[in-house]
Amino acid sequence: MTANQWPDSAAGAVAAIEAFMAALNACDDSALLDLLHLPHVRISGGGVAIWHDRSDLEATYLRDFYQRAGPDWHHTILDSADVLHSSEHKVHVLIQFTRCDADGAAIATYRSLWIMTRVDGRWGAQARSSFAP
Repeated sequence: MTANQWPDSAAGAVAAIEAFMAALNACDDSALLDLLHLPHVRISGGGVAIWHDRSDLEATYLRDFYQRAGPDWHHTILDSADVLHSSEHKVHVLIQFTRCDADGAAIATYRSLWIMTRVDGRWGAQARSSFAP
């Protein structure tokens, strides 16, 4: 199978994922939510969550994340970001990330498929699928 190749799009999408992780680790809620395009979809082993607007995200997204990550979560490391396909306005990225405690010890490592889109010139996550809680 030949992957679509749009290097500028791939770079922009990966940079947005890196910015998302940095905002998450800095507990910068506003910056983090700015990196999620709406509607935003998260598919996990527990089902499908859809956030339709910014108020949905603000009401539940981070609260749900902190519950899923658990009380020992301190930060997340982006281990890898492999672009599978890219086009002018959409990129599929397979990432691996590790949730860590305050001492830097790994709590858990997961792989996730992120579908990144460029909307109004800005890259953000439109949908994600993983088996992470």
